[in-house]
Order: sequence, then C-alpha cells, then structure tokens
Amino acid sequence: MTDAESLLVIAESLLQLVELAGSGDGAEETLRAQGSQAKDAVAAAVDSAHPDRAGLDELRQLAARALGAHGARVGRARKARRSPGKSGHKRRR
Repeated sequence: MTDAESLLVIAESLLQLVELAGSGDGAEETLRAQGSQAKDAVAAAVDSAHPDRAGLDELRQLAARALGAHGARVGRARKARRSPGKSGHKRRR
C-alpha cells in the first residue's frame, strides 16, 4: 500500500468513526481517549486526498475541541491568499 493509499484509509476510518459515534460527545470522547495518536491520525486524514472535504473539516474541528488544540494546529490550515500590499497592487521599485 502506498503512503497516499494509507492516508485515504486513515481518513475513511476516522470519518466512519465520527459517523458511528455521532458528531457530538461520543466522537469527542473517543478521540480524547486516543490522545496524541488521534491528533496525528486526524492531521494525516486532513492532508489526504479524500474527496469528502466537508467531512474532513468537521473531523478537524471536532478533534480540535476534543484534544484542546487550536483548529489550525490539527491538520493543515488553508489560508486565503492575500494580495500584495495594502492596495492590492504590487509594489514597484
């Protein structure tokens, strides 16, 4: 199994866990019980190429609440691109 395939399996497993445990206290408690391993698994899942981006975002938020981490620290945060400079124009030298 390739690394990419492994990440997809992790992502799918975690999404199923959330679905089965419910997106409330049950899933949070399950993630909390796994500690740092859950944080690593969620980060791997969020970085995977799994097509359920909304589900992965929900998982990331759930893990952030459960593990007491900042949302941006669990998985890769995607920032909106800023235009250069205050006016949105490139600075010319």
